Amino acid sequence: MGRLEPLYMTPLAHAIPYDSRLGTDPRRRIKLPGKGPRGMVIVGTKAYVTEFFSDTLAVVDLQDEGDDRTRSIALGPAPQLDLKRRGQLLFNDATICYQHWQSCTSCHPDGRTDAMNWDLMNDGVGNFKSTKSMILAYKTPPMMAEGVRPTAEAAVRAGMEHILFAYRSEEEAAAIYEYLKSLQPVPSPHLVDGRLNAAAERGKTLFESNPVGCHKCHPAPLYTDLKMHDVGTKGKYEMADRYDTPTLIEVWRSAPYLHDGRYLTIKELIAEGKHGKSRGRVEELTEQQVDDLVEFVLSL
Repeated sequence: MGRLEPLYMTPLAHAIPYDSRLGTDPRRRIKLPGKGPRGMVIVGTKAYVTEFFSDTLAVVDLQDEGDDRTRSIALGPAPQLDLKRRGQLLFNDATICYQHWQSCTSCHPDGRTDAMNWDLMNDGVGNFKSTKSMILAYKTPPMMAEGVRPTAEAAVRAGMEHILFAYRSEEEAAAIYEYLKSLQPVPSPHLVDGRLNAAAERGKTLFESNPVGCHKCHPAPLYTDLKMHDVGTKGKYEMADRYDTPTLIEVWRSAPYLHDGRYLTIKELIAEGKHGKSRGRVEELTEQQVDDLVEFVLSL
């Protein structure tokens, strides 16, 4: 078959610049016909790429140099994008970002979190914050760790301007917000047949007790009081000392914890960080009680 020169596949025709240091052969930049490439397999001299949003399969002839090197196979009727589906597409679309290098999902895969800290431009410089999950964001204002956005709807618009560095249409912002509202919590793997196990039941009792007092800031059903609190976690470079109380729904999949991600596990947060000390006596819990409390929180 002979040597195939290096190949990039992208929906962006000019996304990957040629670098002469990599060799004399220019990289082939091939614009795909559909939307949402998700997976690829190469068979012989052809590459097959699944395209999620257009419900198509792109076929690329790797030896063809002509303009017709790609073709598209429809996997069903052409999808009709409602507002939510269009919002999901835009959430995953880097072309709406200045210079086309990131999308919303770059930091919020599936609307959740990439488990990393970022220094964004909406609350000063040098104060890194852990990426928050977008689950139930529309029900749990304010937004961002320092509550700099009053609602998720406002955060979408501010994010497009200050994080994607682009001015986009109101229609696109409304579509992304509609997609965020459609996100539903996934049941915790700590549940047994959809119910709390024995340890989690004991933990729930502790969580809701006045001596421990977790429920004071994290009341059911959203497990947040929608308020800002000073819990003694202000960092050296932080400008604020009060932080948004996050929902505990799906907290089992949103590590690391606290606004700056300083704790890798919920147990570290409680046992080492004494989180909740300002509202109760978590420092007096036995190790078994801490484990039970952790089991309940991870079951939400």
